[in-house]
Amino acid sequence: MYACRGYKMFQASIDLINRILKEKEDPAPEDLPFEFRSWIDVFSPYNADKLPPHRLYDYDIRLQDRAKLPFGALYSISRDELKALQEWLRENLAKGFIRSSSSASASPVLFVKKPNGDLRFCVDYCALNNLSMKDRYPLPLTKKSLNNLKGMKYFTKIDIISVFNNIRIKEGQEYLTTFCTRFGLFETLVIPFGLTGAPAMFQRFINDTLREYLDIFCTAYLDDILIYSKTRSEHIKHIQKVLDALRKAGLYANLSKYEFLKPETKFLGLIVNREGIRMDPAKIKTIIDWKTPKNLTDVQMFIGFSNFYRRFIRDFSSIIRSMVNLTKKDVAFQWDPGCEKSFSNLKAAFTAALVLTFFDWKKDVILETDVSDYVSAGVLSQYDNDGILKPIAYFSKKYSIAKCNYEIYDKELLIIIRCFEEWRSELEGTSSPIKVITDYKNLEYFTIIKLLNRCQTR
Repeated sequence: MYACRGYKMFQASIDLINRILKEKEDPAPEDLPFEFRSWIDVFSPYNADKLPPHRLYDYDIRLQDRAKLPFGALYSISRDELKALQEWLRENLAKGFIRSSSSASASPVLFVKKPNGDLRFCVDYCALNNLSMKDRYPLPLTKKSLNNLKGMKYFTKIDIISVFNNIRIKEGQEYLTTFCTRFGLFETLVIPFGLTGAPAMFQRFINDTLREYLDIFCTAYLDDILIYSKTRSEHIKHIQKVLDALRKAGLYANLSKYEFLKPETKFLGLIVNREGIRMDPAKIKTIIDWKTPKNLTDVQMFIGFSNFYRRFIRDFSSIIRSMVNLTKKDVAFQWDPGCEKSFSNLKAAFTAALVLTFFDWKKDVILETDVSDYVSAGVLSQYDNDGILKPIAYFSKKYSIAKCNYEIYDKELLIIIRCFEEWRSELEGTSSPIKVITDYKNLEYFTIIKLLNRCQTR
């Protein structure tokens, strides 16, 4: 601790440490289902609040050559933010997650309001991130992570506590994380929120922890783990194996967020069960309650939020076309009746969205395509056991300016190619020929021409 007027204010007293630890009391065995009580230690918030050891996964901040380290100025903060800062510093000093620093570089702090009105402490690491080499470790694709849920009847969701606090900063590099406050300089010993590459590093950690089980009976996206099985007895064994792996890795699960042995659960903004995948009703409500955009930023936020669910919406690109036009360069913002209709139609499409069933490689596949002047679209479907055609996913894409000028037969061929590219991982493994339903009259052109042009060949 540095010697200054603020020393007594932030020294980690025994009373403070005891208060914090008391708030993090371990759960009782009876708080867990009987089959998992031997793993009660994996749900220990007390242990989760301890400084983790140095490991192979320590975060290495690799700077670019000749990087000049930044020193950010203090940001002005309000009285409430100052109080929140004091509390955050006290708590994290007591845990050992941060310590005082004398670094020649530092980043400024700021606060962001949570949905419940509380203040979230953040460090503006933008300058440091711009000087850092990026970790390119991939994050899983959500839709591909759920491809293995066909036929599964039991689901368990586990949430890892304080995901980034589980990884230490590489020894000797702590000074690079220094942040400046009204009360002095501090550096973090664990990964702080906001460092580039932090999600990639934890994904590497959790993938290595669960590697032998991934895509067999579980999937993991950062701190969210989904376990799935066909029978209850097998599901219990799968959960126990995952808990064993977490214990061995020194990771801890959040007791308040777990869901064991459920026929349905929420995962990554989606509701999954044996029937398929549907949108989270809370997300649909967010779309329905969204206020009419007043500027370009509002439009971009609305499109960005809704885009995550585009595979649930038929003709998504066509519906949002008027709003997308507002985001083009050098286009003045003007919310006209066309934009309002696009906005309303997308809300209506969200309320009417169907459950998407899981892809089955053993069943026949139906691919339907359609084109218009500006947009191409497709839907991938399969028949269920009752002979009812059920959608797997929707796809749509707006044409570029050049492709808008394509002949209709070229557009019909292009959307078929696009759909096969979009769903390649599913379609390559099918056991029977894929049935494509399109406007065949337009495709008859290719049966009479003798030579394809350069565009058609591509």
